[in-house]
Amino acid sequence: MKTLYLLCAAASLVLMDGCATARHKTKWADKPPATAALPTEKLWVISAVYGSGANFADVTYRVDSLLHQPSTEFYARPQWLHADPTPGWNKALVIVYEFKGRRHLFVTGEGGRVSVEDLIHPRE
Repeated sequence: MKTLYLLCAAASLVLMDGCATARHKTKWADKPPATAALPTEKLWVISAVYGSGANFADVTYRVDSLLHQPSTEFYARPQWLHADPTPGWNKALVIVYEFKGRRHLFVTGEGGRVSVEDLIHPRE
């Protein structure tokens, strides 16, 4: 059931992206873009979950919206993610994302910093 939900969510994102791209091309067809593509335009959050043990909350939409804001930095805390599936327990944020056609995994503990820079230039 969760797989079906994620597939439907991914399909709707692709459809919405296609509509936005078509609208953008129609509106600005005679003008070149003012700036080069930002790294966040090539970053696609596939899924994000936050929690511990068997209790995880789906925070995909929230993480995606935070990463596409101008500040592009937040912390893995209930206040930022608007979810607290295990109050009083240490939690982890797990993000599966795609950047430049390659799938990646980012994991941080509660309170860990998350930024576009961390995702596109992972520390190894």
